[in-house]
Amino acid sequence: MNLKTKSILLLLLGTIFWGMTFVFIKDAISLMSVSGFLGYRFLLAGIVLGLIFIKRLSKIDWNTIKYGAIMSLPLLFSFLAQTIGLQYTSASKGGFITGLSVVFVPLILSVMQRKLPAMNIFIAVVLATSGLALLTLGSSLSLNIGDSWVFLSAILFAIYIIMVGNISKKCDGILLSVTQFFIVGVLCTAYAGIKGDLYIPTQYKLWQAILFTALFATAYMYTAQNYYQKYISEITTSIIFSFEPLFAAITAFFYLNEQLTEQTIIGGLLIFIGILFAELKWSDVKVFIYRK
Repeated sequence: MNLKTKSILLLLLGTIFWGMTFVFIKDAISLMSVSGFLGYRFLLAGIVLGLIFIKRLSKIDWNTIKYGAIMSLPLLFSFLAQTIGLQYTSASKGGFITGLSVVFVPLILSVMQRKLPAMNIFIAVVLATSGLALLTLGSSLSLNIGDSWVFLSAILFAIYIIMVGNISKKCDGILLSVTQFFIVGVLCTAYAGIKGDLYIPTQYKLWQAILFTALFATAYMYTAQNYYQKYISEITTSIIFSFEPLFAAITAFFYLNEQLTEQTIIGGLLIFIGILFAELKWSDVKVFIYRK
């Protein structure tokens, strides 16, 4: 298995974990403040990852700290915005709006590079966005305060994806993750403490949410992203992440007995086709269409 394929599979596994977190986060923020929950989540992720790779910690240098601090800003505010938004909007609409990062990545890159996206990327974005809409949007298309917060989160996360693509090539991915986790964790914990919202959780559901999101959706996923994203493009990464609402729906099917409708299945297929288009060059597509 080459590095590109391995990178796609590992990020896809992490996206499954991300999709599963919506159920846990909704439970957690009903029992604890947003900053307190995120503080525990990121501090635990940083501690666990640091213990696993303790021999590497001595190699942390100024560049790692500098880039980790820079990257922690969009990561921190993206998670704050998303978690706050989930207090006021449904998980399905939150999943769709979060997935809009798949649109924002090529748009932001186009502005940065001062050129239009390639045709295959344009088609991939349209397909993936249509799939996300089918997966998560109901009859209501209104935008409430929660939707606005999650919309902001999607923009910030798109910026984070682009930054990972550029910075992860300059630093050790593991050390970069540990640095980001501790910075985000310390800032959130400090803020919760100042607000008087910090306490040691005693509820089972809260610890379940903290442990799952810290170990699988944070320690594993962001380390995989920081280490392996450099082997694939930012566009491919963002479209892989657009599977998140699909996995959220599958989680709801098994844990909440929600039915997977034809709309969900078709939406998932559109996202998969979008990923294929992101990996193909437009010249290859034309050769396939017009071949004799």
